[in-house]
Amino acid sequence: MEKIYYLDNASTTKVFDVVFDIIKSENEVGFYNPSASYKQSILVKKKLDEARANITQFLGGSGGKLYFTSSATESNNTVFSGVHLRAGQVVLISAGEHPSVYSAAHKLEKNGIRVVDIPLDRDGRVDREKFASLLQQENVALVSVIHVSNETGVVNDIKGLVKLAKQINPKIIFHSDGVQAFGKIKFSLKDLGVDLYTVSAHKLYAPRGIAGLWVKSGVLIDPLLVGGGQESGFRSSTENVAGALAFNGASKIALDDFDRNYEAVKSLKDELIEKLMKSKINEKLKINSQGECSPYILSLSFAGIKGEVLMYALETDGILISTGSACSSKKAGNRVLEAMDLNQTEVVGSIRISFSPYCDYDIDYIVSCLEKNILRLYANVKR
Repeated sequence: MEKIYYLDNASTTKVFDVVFDIIKSENEVGFYNPSASYKQSILVKKKLDEARANITQFLGGSGGKLYFTSSATESNNTVFSGVHLRAGQVVLISAGEHPSVYSAAHKLEKNGIRVVDIPLDRDGRVDREKFASLLQQENVALVSVIHVSNETGVVNDIKGLVKLAKQINPKIIFHSDGVQAFGKIKFSLKDLGVDLYTVSAHKLYAPRGIAGLWVKSGVLIDPLLVGGGQESGFRSSTENVAGALAFNGASKIALDDFDRNYEAVKSLKDELIEKLMKSKINEKLKINSQGECSPYILSLSFAGIKGEVLMYALETDGILISTGSACSSKKAGNRVLEAMDLNQTEVVGSIRISFSPYCDYDIDYIVSCLEKNILRLYANVKR
């Protein structure tokens, strides 16, 4: 079988073997509905609540509750549909948000709510001065700023931004999409001060179909799904117990290995950048991930070629990358990179590389394939 170098871990990750065992066991033995009243179901409900408590502890979110959802997209949509907003109020979101935040927020405009994008600086972080200026408007009710960019890996200073917002108006509700942060950078929800925080399992070696929304105690938010009253009435639907236990198991492994994992991916990222800078394509390279960044994500641009063409060329060499968020792959351009003031040729020529400490990589081979394909593509452009 052809050797595959998987460098698209920001889109999804391989499920741990031990997590498969959890899923298998829960579907074979612990399959009972946790809402039923007999002993077997009560035991299942107890395991579900233990998983919730453990993940909450991992997040440092003792002052709130984690509600399980089916995806980060659902969690983010729940925020914008459930926070009590009225016509004339203002919602601020960063221009670097994931589509599930960006689209859900701007959908509110049809209800008379004004949605304003917070500009980014050239490194891709929220522009603090412009954010402070936007906060001076009347009726700012909700703010959402992504913790770690899914496009570039840049880390926003959520703690500082929350403090700034709450100083101006303590009633502002602050949400952060932490999908690329949980298990990959160190933080505590108590320290960050957020009111709402989104996490997802399949970015952390657990299956798709399970995620969460942490809600700070005292924050009122209406459910997106109503019906049987599961999740304390927050999200009706029979609970995905196997998924929740898998999420818990994978989170524990990733966090137990946190320091080793962090250093491993940082070493991979540093080696890749160093060798690219010494390669024949160094003058054609622009590194979009600058300043404080997650080591798990690297955004690069090669102006004058198409990132999508490069992606397909590398696939033939067994190297799987992306041109950005999988949730944006069907749309032209890249809204986040454009907000960073990259020119159109840099945007079109961008690729995203995202690492996993649990995958094998041959950096020399990856660099040689990048060099070979990029030089070939430039040669074709000049013809």
